[in-house]
Amino acid sequence: MRLRASRSLPVVTDAALRYRCTTCGNLTRFDVTTTRRERAFHHYTVGGECSIEDVEVLEAHVDAVECRWCGPSGRVEQMAAEDVTPPA
Repeated sequence: MRLRASRSLPVVTDAALRYRCTTCGNLTRFDVTTTRRERAFHHYTVGGECSIEDVEVLEAHVDAVECRWCGPSGRVEQMAAEDVTPPA
């Protein structure tokens, strides 16, 4: 059986939080692994197809952040968004 989301799900983001790789200086590309616990309404048709609606995130946390350029060898730090100065 294939499940299909009836609408796009929001990405868990914190606009006040940014990442920076201290190894290469990357500010834009990261692989972020998260764990989420959700509550959702599953609506099945008579034919057995399911669409998922009304998704509510009950709990979410970041498990790992890796620099897309350096990979696991990069060191990533969290920063406040206002502390990030884009390159000129």
